[in-house]
Formats: sequence, structure tokens, C-alpha cells
Amino acid sequence: MGALPEDLEALGLLAEPQRARIHALLTGAPRPHTRQEICQALGMGRTLVAFHLEKLEQAGLVTVVTEPTGTSRRGRPAQRYQATRRELSASLPPRRYELLAEILLEAAQEHEPPEPFARAADRAAERRGRLLAAGQPGPDALWPLLDQLGYEPAAAGRSVLLTNCPFQRMRSVNAGLVCSMNAALARGYLDGLDAAGRFAPRLRPCPDNCCVILEPVG
Repeated sequence: MGALPEDLEALGLLAEPQRARIHALLTGAPRPHTRQEICQALGMGRTLVAFHLEKLEQAGLVTVVTEPTGTSRRGRPAQRYQATRRELSASLPPRRYELLAEILLEAAQEHEPPEPFARAADRAAERRGRLLAAGQPGPDALWPLLDQLGYEPAAAGRSVLLTNCPFQRMRSVNAGLVCSMNAALARGYLDGLDAAGRFAPRLRPCPDNCCVILEPVG
């Protein structure tokens, strides 16, 4: 996956050694832990543990589990903490191999010979592009979406140059299939953003940039 800002922020939080120890403890624990149990297990003070747990919770790396009423000895039910299943991934430049894999799996599921597999892959990619654009505020969301997908867009006259290929390593495996899917993905998100009247994807093989360029229509 590409270096999404929220992933980089979460990974930065785990760069703090004590915070990383707490996260590692909860990740490997068979059950949620109370603050006191974390303090005892790691030899850390309650104030420090509470501070780091709050940061981890805000980043979506830890969640609070409240004990059912009546299970605590007295007072309010004790809060317990457990690690979430959030996955972090960051690469520079941004890569989105999991997106490519998901599209290929969808294509494999619906592909039926004698249809060429590439046609099913393009169809799945275009459909995924529309889904990625769903809920976005129209054509003005094109550049933010391209940034989110890791394309690192740049203006080239009236065209939009995609300076980074999120599927770079896979191009060396099957450039024809990957680049065709990339163009189909672009058709999908352009259609989903109501931007198909402004731009159209064109394949332009380039070893340094994405092989898809978005050119103005007309």
C-alpha cells in the first residue's frame, strides 16, 4: 500500500519505544488488559501508560473494552484495552499492490472462458474505479483521489500526468495486463466523478511515470 498520511502518522506513533512496547503487549495478548495489568507487565507508571494508551486509541491501534457490570470488585466496570486489527502499510514512493490484487481476484471470480482474462480484469478495474469515486464531490475531487491512490498527479499543459505508478513492480511481470487495468480503473473513477467529459485516459508507455495519462476531451 502507498504511504497514506494516516498510516505514516500511526507508524510515527509506534516509533516511540514505550508506546511500541504497549502495542506489542496488547497485540500478542490472548485477552484485553487493564491499565494496571499493562503497568505490571511492562514496569511502567500509570500516568505514562494512560498517556500512551490515549495516543494509541486516537490512532485506531487500540480499542477499549468495558467489562460487563458486576464483573469488577467494586465501583465502575474496569476498562480493558486490546489491539485493533488495523493494518499499517507505507512505501515510498506510494504503492497500491493490494488494490491490484483485489481487482485481479474479482476478475478471476467472474471470468468465464472463452472470454480473455484481460477483458474480465478491465471490467473489474473499471467497476472498482467507480466505487472509489462513489461519494466524492464530483470532478473537483479528481486530484485528491489521484493523490490518495498514490499517482502523484502533475499538470502537463491541459493534461494530467501521473508521475508515479502505484503498481510499478507488477509492470515488470505483465505490463500489458497491468497498464490496461490501470487505464480501465481511470475510466471508472473519471466516470464516477462525472469527469469523463473533461478527461480521457490514454496509454503512453513510460518507464519512470505511470503509463496512463489523462488527456483533455476534445
